[in-house]
Amino acid sequence: MRAWLKWLLLRPLATEYRLLTYMVVMQVIVFVMVAAIALDAAGGVSALAHWEEVLQHDGLPILRKLAARPLVITLWIASIGAALVLAFSIFVYRELFLDLRRKRELRKRLAHESSHDALTGLLNRAYFMDYFEYAVRAAERDADRLALLYLDFDRFEALNAAFGYRVGDEVLRDVTRRWQEEKRSADILARLAGDEFAVLMTHVGREIDVLAMAHRLMAACRQAETVSSRFDLGVCVGIAFFPEDGNTPDLLLRKAELAAQRAKRRGRHQVCFYRESLSDAMSRADRLRNELPRAIARGEIYVVYQPIVDASTLSWVSVEALVRWRHKEWGELSPGEFLPIAEEARLMPAITRRVVEEAISSLAKWRQSGLSLTLSLNISAQDCQLYGDLVDDLSRAVAECGVKPEDVEIELTEQSLMEHAAEELVRTLCERGFRIALDDFGTGYASLAYLRRFQVTRIKIDRSYVARLYTNEYYERLIRAVMALAHELGLDVTAEGVETAEQEALLRAIGVNRLQGFRYGRPASASALQEVAAGHTDPL
Repeated sequence: MRAWLKWLLLRPLATEYRLLTYMVVMQVIVFVMVAAIALDAAGGVSALAHWEEVLQHDGLPILRKLAARPLVITLWIASIGAALVLAFSIFVYRELFLDLRRKRELRKRLAHESSHDALTGLLNRAYFMDYFEYAVRAAERDADRLALLYLDFDRFEALNAAFGYRVGDEVLRDVTRRWQEEKRSADILARLAGDEFAVLMTHVGREIDVLAMAHRLMAACRQAETVSSRFDLGVCVGIAFFPEDGNTPDLLLRKAELAAQRAKRRGRHQVCFYRESLSDAMSRADRLRNELPRAIARGEIYVVYQPIVDASTLSWVSVEALVRWRHKEWGELSPGEFLPIAEEARLMPAITRRVVEEAISSLAKWRQSGLSLTLSLNISAQDCQLYGDLVDDLSRAVAECGVKPEDVEIELTEQSLMEHAAEELVRTLCERGFRIALDDFGTGYASLAYLRRFQVTRIKIDRSYVARLYTNEYYERLIRAVMALAHELGLDVTAEGVETAEQEALLRAIGVNRLQGFRYGRPASASALQEVAAGHTDPL
């Protein structure tokens, strides 16, 4: 009954104003009814007085009772009507107050959601920019200095791919909670996008204080409890200052973002302050980002090959396929300049497919000409995510070119092996006859665990170790330890970055199996490499 009355009386009312109008009308009607009842009661009293006067000479009590009955009936009707009106008014007013309270709470919640991020509870981008503009005006008035820290997670997409979006959300909540504890009470933390955050620091003095804050935020990120034992999560920080780097929120945010992008190019867990030189570099990067898809389609991405020699005979035994970009304006671009852009744009599988087709075709031509070499191919982390396509491309290329799978060695970095599908990729490649090498050994994480889990046949010592052989004896001891480990596990070892005779002599004495570097040849085209191998031209 109550629900039916509520539907009948309140559902047609769209706004509080209509409801208020309805209540006023109802109160007027109630007032009229009460007035009518009062008049009726007054009439009853007058009638009673008249009958009493008429019946004064009649002594029968029954007649006097009959004369008083109209007043009793009137009073009963008035009482019942008043009770009904009171109950109805209480019901309507209660529903009105409840409805107004619900709408007030809804408005409050909508106002909070319009200014805060639903997942983390931090300020969202729009509200943060409004606050940022107010802070800039206040800083201009008070001659204050502001610092904007732009925080961008490393490999957050890989974390979502490996563990799922629910775990990714838990990590974000955990990290932002830690950041709230690390920042100063006057600092403002906001979530700008999926894995991009910003911290606005007011009353900033020395740059070293801002740098210390950036390092505390990075340390808090690495301490995330959710998947810290299984996934190395980090964050890069770009920093811009008001008024030195800009006088508007949009300009400062753009410059802090440029600094964060430069920090990510340097590596993981990096901090970078904005400098004017970054604008020129990033404008070039923006052009490369826009032109790279067309360059792949037009064939501007091509393959060069660097020789790898046997350490005992110093004769060529293999080559590593390396990628280059022949830019129409800037000439030959090194992979370090455009491959990070390709990773950001998710274009690495397309580049890898082109390298696989061209390199295996060149290997087949060398074999037909009598040049007995093997081939090393580099595989990116994105290729591991699409390992089914990669395996199919490799198998199809070796079958069409008539090359044996065991003549092709797939080089994977430790970062690539951290991908969720890497173990299945390695297992499938080994089943089909390809060999696996661990590239840049010692520069990643948990290398010994990878050697145990994956069917690796070769490890490649990173060039940074070889370059420091004669400047720090620690690296010589480290390479000797790697060799001892490799011999115990039955693995071959290749040293990269060999450039001097001294490095060559020491590495051969340590027992390295293969050597690679500019000392044995610079990267060259397939035809140039074949001419050198045949003795028709000078060494590379």
